Amino acid sequence: MSAFRSILLCLLPTLLPAATDEASLRAEADDPAARSALAANELRRVAAPVVGEFSRGGETKRFLDELNASPVLLSELMGSGPLPDDPGKMLRVLFELWKHDRAGLADEHERGTAVAVALTFGDSKWPTEKAVARYDYFRDSRRDGLLHPMFDDLAAWEKRYVVSAGGNGSWNGPGGWDDASLVWLRDHVKLPAPAYTGACWQAPYHLHNLFGDSIHGSAYYMPFEHMVHAERVRDVGGVCGSLSHYGATAARANGIPAITMGEPGHCAYAVRVKRGAWTPAYSLSWQRGLHTSLWGRTWTQLVLQDAALTDAEAHARSTAHLWQARALREKNPDLAETAYRLALEAQPLHQPAWLEATAFLRDVRKPDAAAWTAIQKAALAALAEYPEAAWDVVSSFQKEALAALPAEQRLAYLLAFHEAIAPHDGPVMWNIDAALKSQAQALGGDFDQQIAFFQEVLKRQVSSKSWLAPVVAWGQQSIGSNPASSDRYFVALSTAFSSANGGDNQDALRSAIGKAVLAAAAIRNVEAFQALGKSGAPLREGAKPIQTEPFSGELLTSGGLLVISTTSRWDHPEYHWGVLEACGGKFHTDAEVRPHAIVRLGKLGDLTGVVIHDEASGYNASRQLPLKVSISEDGESWTEVFRTTEHQQVWRIPLEGKAPRVQFLKVERDDDRKEVFHLNAIHAYGRRLQ
Repeated sequence: MSAFRSILLCLLPTLLPAATDEASLRAEADDPAARSALAANELRRVAAPVVGEFSRGGETKRFLDELNASPVLLSELMGSGPLPDDPGKMLRVLFELWKHDRAGLADEHERGTAVAVALTFGDSKWPTEKAVARYDYFRDSRRDGLLHPMFDDLAAWEKRYVVSAGGNGSWNGPGGWDDASLVWLRDHVKLPAPAYTGACWQAPYHLHNLFGDSIHGSAYYMPFEHMVHAERVRDVGGVCGSLSHYGATAARANGIPAITMGEPGHCAYAVRVKRGAWTPAYSLSWQRGLHTSLWGRTWTQLVLQDAALTDAEAHARSTAHLWQARALREKNPDLAETAYRLALEAQPLHQPAWLEATAFLRDVRKPDAAAWTAIQKAALAALAEYPEAAWDVVSSFQKEALAALPAEQRLAYLLAFHEAIAPHDGPVMWNIDAALKSQAQALGGDFDQQIAFFQEVLKRQVSSKSWLAPVVAWGQQSIGSNPASSDRYFVALSTAFSSANGGDNQDALRSAIGKAVLAAAAIRNVEAFQALGKSGAPLREGAKPIQTEPFSGELLTSGGLLVISTTSRWDHPEYHWGVLEACGGKFHTDAEVRPHAIVRLGKLGDLTGVVIHDEASGYNASRQLPLKVSISEDGESWTEVFRTTEHQQVWRIPLEGKAPRVQFLKVERDDDRKEVFHLNAIHAYGRRLQ
């Protein structure tokens, strides 16, 4: 018996009783032939009008008969992730592909491609008449050996991230990312899979073309209409949207899964460089809205889906149990409940199954307080390593669960979520602020309860690497920013951190904010670092602002993140924020060999120069020497741009034309002494590329 099954059977004995024919449900889901029958039944359920039309005779009936007689094709069609929004259209597209290349669909490679094309063009926004050409492109490119070898090993659900190249669910026509661009990119952009994350930079970042036309107008590409769109983007340029589409489409054109993504004020992309490894590219934020997705629009769902669907057998059994449950919902709710339980037992990571099953329980079965507590516990046990996905599930029934619970049990119920996720870093930062706000509001208008909630959450997250900083930042913004409640905010912080100076609000805040700032930096959480830095303003009263002579352009470090190699008893993390801002600040490492500070710029930029301030004098000034400055686009590969053995209180480093795409700066002492390192400002200026 699996550990998850044991959890469910122990936790939900009254809610999910074993049906008398549970064994037959299991046997049906375990048998490939029976699964095929379930798939056929599900197809009839979701596409009834088209199935009825096709069943009347002629070529469509022949197609339908062959489909139902082909367990592999039918199972791939129905079991390769969620169906498109128009399953009937999906079936019509597959019929057109069958007519076009019936013999080809007998080959496992072409069959998977055909299924992926049907599932993609089955969406209502995709043009049916373009589907055959998309299939032919990938079929012929594969047969001619023109695709990356990775393509041969992709399952149908994985190919959905390849054949969806161009248009993000719409169609741009001959002037956009059409099949002509696919051919051009296939033939002109040949790279190892990981290198496609940098393919976007084959195109220059230009807001205006050489005639001065803005990319936001219709004339930007007009003088170059004779060129294939991919070629003109490479030669003429564009901004983040064009560059990200170029990189993602280049990967897809060569048979490698990729997506584009929306970020605040920016467009990025990601490439699946190998199974289970999606890598962001030209990405400036964790706040990613995926333009192409199977399960949902968040990065967490992308990673979770990869983990779940890669286990093909577990996903197939889970999906079969879902089909059973849907067929039983109205005529036998008890047995449907059992089928949902089995679906979750088969693949505990199947988040859409969790959402569907709990919606059924909420809307049809009406669980009591004990059952809701058990359901939440089971969901958290399954999904705690993916906190955002866990929250999506438990929040979907939070209102009903809290209404069923006695008032004195509601706080503990909400805190169970934090107890579950605290030990796990998760695949990415997420909007935990919204979860905290939702939970606090769910407790009602009693401010005392909300303060108690914040303090109890802090206690559970105090050792968390990922969630402490955003929890402290949320508390400061929702409680500490109000003068009427700021004292209580400080007390909550000092209590949670067991500060020796808990009676002194300034000291308590300094201790807590400092720890949270370092935690935010450690997990590269720019938003939390910024919120905490701004919240520490009262602690910096009286600090003398620096005087600087800037280079041309924006202060690109503003809004960014500072990570220092170590901290020390002389360090005051509440001042770290100012190191990147016009006001200035300070940091102080411990004694170490090659200490350094890494800055993630607030905006990706083409740098004009860097200004570094150090107020130290005498021996203390020697601690920074020799000083070395390096730049990087990805935070991994570094290029040295400056080195000096002479101390100055202000170093001005001109970089015009030498640093065209910079996201990171590293400032370090470049020798083998074991000594501390401290600076007051690291400012980068230039033109933003986003």
